[in-house]
Amino acid sequence: MAGPGELPPQAQIMQGIFGFMVTKCMSAVAAHRIPDALKDGPLYYTDLAEKTGTDQRALHRMMRMLSGIGIFSEPEPGKYALTPASELLRTDVPGSMHGMAVMITSDSHWQPWGRMEEVLKTGASGPQHAFGTDLFTWFQHDDNKDQWEMFNVAMSSFSSGIAHAVAESIDFSGFKHIVDVGGGHGYFLKTLLEKAPEAKGTLFDLPQVVEGASDLGDRIQREGGDFFKSVPGGGDCYTLKHIIHDWSDEQCVTILKNIGEVMDPNGKVMVAELVMPEGNQPHPAKFMDVNMLAMTEGGCERTEAEYAELFSKAGLKLNGIHPTPSPVSVVEAIKG
Repeated sequence: MAGPGELPPQAQIMQGIFGFMVTKCMSAVAAHRIPDALKDGPLYYTDLAEKTGTDQRALHRMMRMLSGIGIFSEPEPGKYALTPASELLRTDVPGSMHGMAVMITSDSHWQPWGRMEEVLKTGASGPQHAFGTDLFTWFQHDDNKDQWEMFNVAMSSFSSGIAHAVAESIDFSGFKHIVDVGGGHGYFLKTLLEKAPEAKGTLFDLPQVVEGASDLGDRIQREGGDFFKSVPGGGDCYTLKHIIHDWSDEQCVTILKNIGEVMDPNGKVMVAELVMPEGNQPHPAKFMDVNMLAMTEGGCERTEAEYAELFSKAGLKLNGIHPTPSPVSVVEAIKG
């Protein structure tokens, strides 16, 4: 899709209005594993529909639209192929975005995003308007366990590219005990430990989350709990990937204080997040920040100055921001 200033004003507005079509069609083709079906080479839509159990005409029309914006390609009329973008919608590639593409239009996100008019008027989150509660409480209802699992799968797949970018950008080899707070199924921690061969790791998250982690190896122990109450002690490196942006300043200070109380005196806190830039330039943080507005109770993306203030309130001190090859940076803190 064209960027700002590349289209006449009316076309620019129309592109924004109809952007949901791209999102929903990408989600639909991901759910039906269309990219997986194309991994061995281009196929005519008739063969692709037969292979995936989809309607020929519907598939052709969706693929034609997605090819027009570069998600797929159409080397011959009616014949479709993967591009570098749609390769990431396969289920079997490093850095797969398949889980995220499917999850983002599931009930957990699509319904709250449908309430943005109320979010704008009241400041309350989309889940509060759609479900009458916050997202993570809604996930714990028995009827929503499939949505919770979908969310965790999406977060795990989304982690892979970020994990490698962080591991390549920060020297973790000197740490002895890395504690990943809110670490999900453990992919991020496992990737970091590959760069820290002498370290052990602790995967910390809600009990029902860490129970779903597999293939952790013999250097990682899992521990279930609530990071608003306490975190495992003894670490000299505490990592939080896409955790701080989920919560309000007050809640973040609680999490960070809990870490500071048990962290090694010379330890470090490594926060992997999108850092909000100053100025008006386009940046993924601005999009993710609005997602936090829609989906969380006070979560947001933060500037360098806001991180410094957050750490100070928690008894920590900002010790640098490290860019990575991904849009995510590592915000480092030490004891104040």
